[in-house]
Amino acid sequence: MFKAVNSILIIGLILLIFLPAPAHAIGKSTGFHSAVTQMSETALIQSLAAVSTTQAVDKKAESSKKTVSHADYDKIDPDFVGIGPGNNTVPFIIALVVFLLVTFMGRRKNCKAPKVMKLIALLAVLYMGKIGYTEARALGRQQGYAPVQPIWFSHKVHAGQNGIDCEYCHVDARTSRHAGVPSLNVCMNCHSQVHKGSVSGEKEIAKIYDYLGYNPKTMKYDKPAKPIQWVKVHNLPDHVYFSHAQHVQAGKVECQECHGPVEKMNRVVEYKELAMGDFCLDCHRKRGIDTSNPYYKHYKFKELKEKQGIDKITVDKIGGADCSSCHY
Repeated sequence: MFKAVNSILIIGLILLIFLPAPAHAIGKSTGFHSAVTQMSETALIQSLAAVSTTQAVDKKAESSKKTVSHADYDKIDPDFVGIGPGNNTVPFIIALVVFLLVTFMGRRKNCKAPKVMKLIALLAVLYMGKIGYTEARALGRQQGYAPVQPIWFSHKVHAGQNGIDCEYCHVDARTSRHAGVPSLNVCMNCHSQVHKGSVSGEKEIAKIYDYLGYNPKTMKYDKPAKPIQWVKVHNLPDHVYFSHAQHVQAGKVECQECHGPVEKMNRVVEYKELAMGDFCLDCHRKRGIDTSNPYYKHYKFKELKEKQGIDKITVDKIGGADCSSCHY
């Protein structure tokens, strides 16, 4: 469309330059052609102005469409793409094909470099073993998992730009095993007044009203409400016990230590591996506890330090490395 508009502009400019000359040459005495020329010039200028206005409107419409497109803001942020083991199927197949080829060629009688073939085959086997180990470690884990949610909610906008505390929405994190999904009533604390988002416009906030059965014009709940089917991002195996309250209240663990920099994410990604050995137990072996916390008032820390000859009481020293603490 824009190429056609530009062609019309060029043709119009050429006519504007050359059309007045013959008109003035033919009818100087009558003045009729002069009037025609002036009318032609005026018409052309108006046409060009109209075309320019249309072009500007089209550009504005396209930019507005781009702003609210789900394809734009449902993408994982570039900083969080590629987290986790990824898909190693193609590299594994390539390594397997290389292994089979060099094995076949190395066994031929006229092979000029059998040792080189054996070396390549060994490297291919080692690479396949590395891929197998990486994939085996990832079984049952979801590092890099980033499901699309029914409502586009940006933690980057809410927790990052607006500075909303995580526990304002996830209130159960202080008192319960689960952090909990905030109810829509919490959303309405702000969005009863804020009807348009800085990135997604009115479309996503309108979904909140729809789920609640809320009419923003009358400010009444005059429609049937329905639950939002949020997709859980961070999942642990069923046989693992994990209490947010114990970690947030007693352990003083920051949300980012387990969930990563969520305040920088538009679409939430499982940032950490959440593995037992390389994540949970490593933390328990390094993290010291606050011995003045009333939660630990029954522990005899002084005797424990003297008995084990240590200066720092870490979580693993009070049962944080026992199997039954997390598995039942």
